[in-house]
Amino acid sequence: MSESKIVETRKVQKFGKSTLMVSLPSEYVKMVGLKPSDLVRLEVKEDGSLIILPEKIFEKRYKGKEVKIGISRNTSEDILMRAIYASYIACYDRIVIESVEEKSISPHHMHAIRSLIRMLIGSEIVEQTSDRVVIQIFIDTERYNIDGLIARMISAIKNMLNFLVISIKNLDYEHLKEVVELEFEMDRIHALAIRYVYALNLLRSIPFVTEYRTLIKSLEDMGDALTQASQIFSEAPELMHVVRDTLGDRLDELELHIVYVMDIILQALSKGDLYIASRAVDLAIESIKFIRRMEMEVIPRYKSLDEYLKAKTFFERLLLICYNLQAASELAFDIAMGKHYGIVDLVAQGIVDKG
Repeated sequence: MSESKIVETRKVQKFGKSTLMVSLPSEYVKMVGLKPSDLVRLEVKEDGSLIILPEKIFEKRYKGKEVKIGISRNTSEDILMRAIYASYIACYDRIVIESVEEKSISPHHMHAIRSLIRMLIGSEIVEQTSDRVVIQIFIDTERYNIDGLIARMISAIKNMLNFLVISIKNLDYEHLKEVVELEFEMDRIHALAIRYVYALNLLRSIPFVTEYRTLIKSLEDMGDALTQASQIFSEAPELMHVVRDTLGDRLDELELHIVYVMDIILQALSKGDLYIASRAVDLAIESIKFIRRMEMEVIPRYKSLDEYLKAKTFFERLLLICYNLQAASELAFDIAMGKHYGIVDLVAQGIVDKG
């Protein structure tokens, strides 16, 4: 972290009947080139500090950023897609892909670019020639907030879980396809959420950047595990009968349990309530125990070793969902704890912040 170049204490002055004013240090004004009538961005942080950022510096640093990616015919699609994805989450608004050695971008590269663009919210190809493609990102970061994006990811997870349970209970394989479709939407929201956190980090307007990014990754991993669980039944339809006949309403209990934990994670993040966050952690741990009990109930019903191994893989995916649920709830607790500046008293009825 860079050291502050100017540190001063200034007295607040009264201007007019009700306006308070603090003059800007002349050294700072000269350093950033401020002039009368220039616009500045003012942002109040959660700890009460105030960030002043001249609009022209904001525009230069955080808007209209461009990155150029040079490729050749030998460039793999995977590394190209990773480079575009990394540029997207790094808040570049314009991504230029150019063929360096040949006069044209190959069809397989164009296919990879178009496939990825469909996953990146706000991305469009605005210019294309034989040897050059320009991707523009039309996203206004100020329209979003981190809790809202997390809520969208949690909503997608709830729907994925619901479709999985419905599929098992009704032996409906068509609903399994919905789980895969929702995972694609989860991936889109995940990329946008990571881009948003990166932008806030650039602006230094959000604490707990690492915690939020890890929380978002835990939610994405939950979605991946749900998709993997649904694919097991697509590959072994007979297994769905065994799980349904043995567990029945226990699946509904598990769904309600996980949904409730995700709901109180959202409450903990929005309210900064440590008791709610702690409750989420406890319930996430209980969900792991619940799945292990479910697995033991199904074991006697297996008809073959192959069936047992596939079923075990299914329960491992459920456990992975709940391990990530525990990680998400612990991160929510850390974030809630960090929002209480000063001394935090844990009393019977809740939190008293003396800071």
